[in-house]
Amino acid sequence: MKLLGAILLSLSACALHADIVWPTESKDFAEGKAPETFLQPTASGTPRSGFFGDVRNGGRRFHEGIDIKPLRHDRKGEPLDNIYCAMDGVVRMVNRVAGNSGYGRYVVVSHENSDVEVYTLYAHLAEIDKAVVVGKRVAAGERLGQMGRSAPYSIGKAQAHLHFEIGLRLGDHFDKWYKTKKYKEKNFFGNFNGINLVGFDPLAFFQAAKDGKINNGFAGYINDMPTAFVVRVYTKDTPDFVKIYPALTDRSGEKVGWDIHFVWYGMPKKFERIKDPRPGAKEGEVELIKYNPDELQRKCRRMVVFDKKGDPKMTEDFKEQLKRIFTM
Repeated sequence: MKLLGAILLSLSACALHADIVWPTESKDFAEGKAPETFLQPTASGTPRSGFFGDVRNGGRRFHEGIDIKPLRHDRKGEPLDNIYCAMDGVVRMVNRVAGNSGYGRYVVVSHENSDVEVYTLYAHLAEIDKAVVVGKRVAAGERLGQMGRSAPYSIGKAQAHLHFEIGLRLGDHFDKWYKTKKYKEKNFFGNFNGINLVGFDPLAFFQAAKDGKINNGFAGYINDMPTAFVVRVYTKDTPDFVKIYPALTDRSGEKVGWDIHFVWYGMPKKFERIKDPRPGAKEGEVELIKYNPDELQRKCRRMVVFDKKGDPKMTEDFKEQLKRIFTM
């Protein structure tokens, strides 16, 4: 298979049973250069604004992926870089209308070759290959389109980039939740609407893969992420997340609810049946049972905060996250 300019990171068969490809033409990551050389900052010029996490507006705005710079431009200054699929997978979402999404023109691919089906997302494309359609199987290194700056808002030529995500989806009944919110905008994207997707740091994952540290698939990598808090939900329901990600689930407890482990920005990393239920607990009760204060000292995506007495409490944003997870 010809990879054109993509950077192939070979993993052993005992790891992900797949190849991982850097999604643009840049060789900087493979050559070990500093991220600031290949990640694109916002118009602010702040170097870390192209990274993942609480990197924008002084830490008050969350960035779900990484923004990768172009290498090549045409005479008008528009990027020409090819965009490649990061792993073997199936195309799940293609948005060719830039104004329909904050992602602009974007593609979502799901990857089922490992123990956890993750998605990758490729956004702000100038164009998407005609052959890239929902349901198409694509190989690692296969061209998806061309880098650009498409969006319903203005992205300057100097800030053109690929916005790249890797992560999980919260559930398969997102549109049902979406309709309860009575948003003015139609949900054009089904279960691959960005609100239903929650990513983890692509750069950290690629680095771990490059270093040969991913030996137990995605589940081991995700479970090793620091737990910020654990929420107990008493319910007889089995949410979609459990059905989609059995490798992130422990069913050995009692069938009265779930203890859900979250990273600081609200990505669930593990569901486990409750092993020590509280006598008399009622259906629908929610409890915060564990938390790590060091993981919760953030300015954005605040899922758990502390009141004046220093006691933790769940935010309204987090309660909406739970509603999305348990919509069936």
